[in-house]
Amino acid sequence: MSALKPMKMMLACIVLLPFCQAALATPISTSDVITDWTSDVSPIDGQDVGNWTISSGNIVGTSNHVGSLTSDVSVNSDFSFSVNSLARDNDTFGLVWGFQDLANHYRLSWAQDYGETGVGSSQGGHGVDGFKIIKEVGGISSVLFSSNTEYGQNQTYDLRVAGTVAGFTVEVENLSTSTLIFNESITDTTFVSGSVGIHDYFQQNGNVWSNFDLDTGTSVPEPSMVAIFASGMLLIGMRRRMSKPVPSVG
Repeated sequence: MSALKPMKMMLACIVLLPFCQAALATPISTSDVITDWTSDVSPIDGQDVGNWTISSGNIVGTSNHVGSLTSDVSVNSDFSFSVNSLARDNDTFGLVWGFQDLANHYRLSWAQDYGETGVGSSQGGHGVDGFKIIKEVGGISSVLFSSNTEYGQNQTYDLRVAGTVAGFTVEVENLSTSTLIFNESITDTTFVSGSVGIHDYFQQNGNVWSNFDLDTGTSVPEPSMVAIFASGMLLIGMRRRMSKPVPSVG
């Protein structure tokens, strides 16, 4: 075997590795979310109204729902998380990520009427509406991005957040109208790992949440996977070369 052959095989494995990693994005059943994820109070102000439950295969909140639901796994900096949400009321709903605890995380809060200020000890109130990306550190909130754009009731949205080298991107698409609403890139690396999740804030009967999809990221395992592939291919090549008969002379 040519001495270059093992190297070619190793390079092929490295080239194909990203395609193998892409398969790590995994749909999560609503039953697993309800069973395994942590139900807690609102990340906005610690209030708690109603419960998370499953209805017709989707996750919804009962009563005039206030609360959060966070994943049982911590994701790496190159994660992606997406979920669909049908807005059934005019208050606030959104995502959390980089979640260490209720006082330390990022969140998206989207309100039509009763939203949060997102500043200091964030408070909810009527007339505080629009779209906010918020960072909370030590219980103190700050707004990383805001827009006056409101959501529409009885519309279904795809909410998506993905980690980047410099921070993260947040994308929102209205699936009911096939319209991209937001695609914002934020430069901030305060929380480079943590749980992900969803939250409702005084959403009557809760939003309807479905199609949970999570890629926990590959930044931690990737170097070891490359090393395993490379070492394995080189070892195979060397063994084959050593076992090849040496042609006789004369």
